[in-house]
Amino acid sequence: MTEEVEFYEKLIYEDLDKFYQLRLVANEFRGKQYIHIRKYFQTYEGDFQASTEGVSMEASMFNILALIDGLMELVSKEEASALITEHFGSRILDLQNPS
Repeated sequence: MTEEVEFYEKLIYEDLDKFYQLRLVANEFRGKQYIHIRKYFQTYEGDFQASTEGVSMEASMFNILALIDGLMELVSKEEASALITEHFGSRILDLQNPS
């Protein structure tokens, strides 16, 4: 059996009324890196478990930049630019000036 190695996971949406979450996950499978937006459902025990619902793609730089580009187009309206700067301003500076 080929082992899947997860190296990043971030909760990006949660609906506790409907008992599910959406998570951004990055992992390696069979020597290739993938990114996923995966739906997780809440079990009767209260834990969240990955479902088969979601989307995956190879984590190539081209695919990641295309995804970022699409998201930037969605929020590129003038009223959103202040929110982007407020939310990501310090993060962008941190990326530009690594310690």
